[in-house]
Amino acid sequence: MNRKIIAIGAEAVLYLEDWLGLTVLVKERLPKGYRRVEFDNYIRRSRTINETRAMIRARELGIHVPRIYDVDPVNMRIRMEYLNGGVPLVRLLMSSSNGFNAAIISYIRTMGSYIGVLHRNGIVHGDPTPANVLIVGGDKLYIIDFGLSETLGRAPTIQDVRMLYKLALDLNVTLRSLEALRKDQSHFLFAEFLSGYESVLGFELTGRVKAIVNKVRKMVRYSVR
Repeated sequence: MNRKIIAIGAEAVLYLEDWLGLTVLVKERLPKGYRRVEFDNYIRRSRTINETRAMIRARELGIHVPRIYDVDPVNMRIRMEYLNGGVPLVRLLMSSSNGFNAAIISYIRTMGSYIGVLHRNGIVHGDPTPANVLIVGGDKLYIIDFGLSETLGRAPTIQDVRMLYKLALDLNVTLRSLEALRKDQSHFLFAEFLSGYESVLGFELTGRVKAIVNKVRKMVRYSVR
């Protein structure tokens, strides 16, 4: 099969492949030589299976994610839909030097609502940044790269502090990514993100998660000093 590598990350290589007459995107987790073989195989297989389950569940929940065509847990490969022409949200944010138009603000809110849907159903994305959001066809927003995702198996409640902490860590990743991209507008963008998030998760749960985000950030600042 002809393969065209399009990205090499810390955990996996992404390449295009002609598979059963379709051009598909393949994510293949590569062995890590610094880990024991048994441990390395376990980690790569587990993450491949977890990522697949999270993506399938997300699609069932109405979130746009690439279709899964085939999973090979032996060779740690996922064959999925190739979103040809998708524009990363991060590119739009970086190119908007004179403020953000209504479309970009809508994308940020939709991203927030999608992460809210995942959290409401007990799924932590793991890396919910604008780099992992693609705009396809000018108006469809896709969430990609569930490689660090975790399925918690339950819905969040106010009393479940451990779970709320995991959700907060997810949102902290989002906030930190916005600060790195657009420090001048990060609080505005995060507020728009939270607007979409709260529309799904509700005022009370969102408030609790946001409070934990603030607590985590204060702990980090203190430890750095």
